[in-house]
Amino acid sequence: MLELSKASKLICDAFKERDQRKMRRANDTIMTLSASRFSKEMYELAVYSYVLSKVLSKPRFMSKKYSATHKEIQAILNSMVRDAKKRDKKAFRVAVKGLRTSIQTLESRDSRYIKTMIEKGRLKTAATLYAQGLSLSTASKLTGVESQEIMDYAGKTRMFDRVTGGKSLASRIDYARKMLLGGV
Repeated sequence: MLELSKASKLICDAFKERDQRKMRRANDTIMTLSASRFSKEMYELAVYSYVLSKVLSKPRFMSKKYSATHKEIQAILNSMVRDAKKRDKKAFRVAVKGLRTSIQTLESRDSRYIKTMIEKGRLKTAATLYAQGLSLSTASKLTGVESQEIMDYAGKTRMFDRVTGGKSLASRIDYARKMLLGGV
């Protein structure tokens, strides 16, 4: 849970500073951690670090009318950091649900897209895991995103041309063994 604590802190700090670039760097770090040591919690942090970077990049979401929601999100992020440090996964999951609700509320006030930011974040994160070396079926199974959606997104965005730091063949084989033996 040390990685979870570190990742939560990166997100919390970037949001506190309202620094979109710092949030993107946090997302890159979390994606690397998620690909090498997948957990549902780390996947959620990868998704929400991406979504929060989108929130921070949109001037309409940074206006004063959303300041109460920003405070709410910051309080939840602080709670996530505390819960991860205490190794309290149950409380951490509750905080993640609260974060999802806050972001959905924020977006519902000014909805402009076919897919919500959270749906897009889940899809992008799943496709990135695939591009970093997880098999398509494993990326789909672990994230709950349909294989076809992952392939379409990865192909349209030319993700494989941009993603670096993928898994080596040896680590893929090791991961496959763990999956088959039920270790993941």
